[in-house]
Amino acid sequence: MSWRQKATLGQEFVADVHDLLRVDETYVLDTGDGFIYWAGDLSTKVTTDIGVFRQSTSVYRVTAETEFIKGRGHIADVAMALETEMDSCSFSGPVYDQATDTFRLFCGVYATSEQAHWLRRTMAAAVALQIAEAHELAKRFSVKFNTTQATSGHPNAGIRPIPDPVLQNAVGFFHPSGDQPSSWEGVPAWEQAGWIMEREARRFESDRQTHLTAVFDWVCGGDEGMVLQIRTDDPHPKLGNGLHVTLTVPMRLNAVAIGHLALDLNTYEKTEYKRCHTLGSWCMHDGKLAFREFVPNALYDPEYLEELCVNMSTRAIWANEWFYEMKCKAEAERAGSA
Repeated sequence: MSWRQKATLGQEFVADVHDLLRVDETYVLDTGDGFIYWAGDLSTKVTTDIGVFRQSTSVYRVTAETEFIKGRGHIADVAMALETEMDSCSFSGPVYDQATDTFRLFCGVYATSEQAHWLRRTMAAAVALQIAEAHELAKRFSVKFNTTQATSGHPNAGIRPIPDPVLQNAVGFFHPSGDQPSSWEGVPAWEQAGWIMEREARRFESDRQTHLTAVFDWVCGGDEGMVLQIRTDDPHPKLGNGLHVTLTVPMRLNAVAIGHLALDLNTYEKTEYKRCHTLGSWCMHDGKLAFREFVPNALYDPEYLEELCVNMSTRAIWANEWFYEMKCKAEAERAGSA
């Protein structure tokens, strides 16, 4: 069944991305569950799954991947550089496909009817920004690291001679709203965010106006926990004001280890079904491993702050369990080799 029939909510989301980006059909290739689009000489694949029925709700995972470079033996250098770059990410994170030696940017959402009214716009915006960012990174990294851009063309129309305007206009769309104070300053949703953190976090503090800091369990050593910060006073360098989210993991690692680990975590976020929107990226922030996401003013919705709190709480619990499993596995291997 083609996504163009919009028979499911997931297909509707795919159609929304297609329509809101105003894609040139000449460079669209349908894949049944979605489409591949060439906005320039890099491909972007937007798809939906068939959905699952959980807790009386149908949930559809809608994802987008944009290829941008081939590693060509420079994986370590690229991994470190990407994780520094992703400190200023918006909605997408890098993943690496070893089989094809290809780096991609990835984002995804879990769509339900309850949050479809605002999540549709978010997914479309995430894809637009991802396309623009991938093309910019591909050009810059191919020069800096002597990598090859993941250039491809439509199977019938070939390489696109004139890029889609989204490559130039995606960032500019979020101005002038990004030049205004954060749309989340002083909104009532901070009260609901506090109630969520009372239930999910070990402890938290918030001024109920501009920021929230929460601490989550960390079982891999010491009393220090994972720290979540949600702030309105930390603008994005390109998109201006909005809502900046950072989840920091208390691990003492060097930059090389953080770069590789962040790529691994982005890959797990892509492949594991945990009903936590994959919007943002694992990266290196202030010398530490962290997950970062930025929501521009143009995407303001009163429900977004609450959704972020729930999603980041889910991510913190998942990360805690994942690192604990890795720790137990490493200890068992050491014991077996002793």
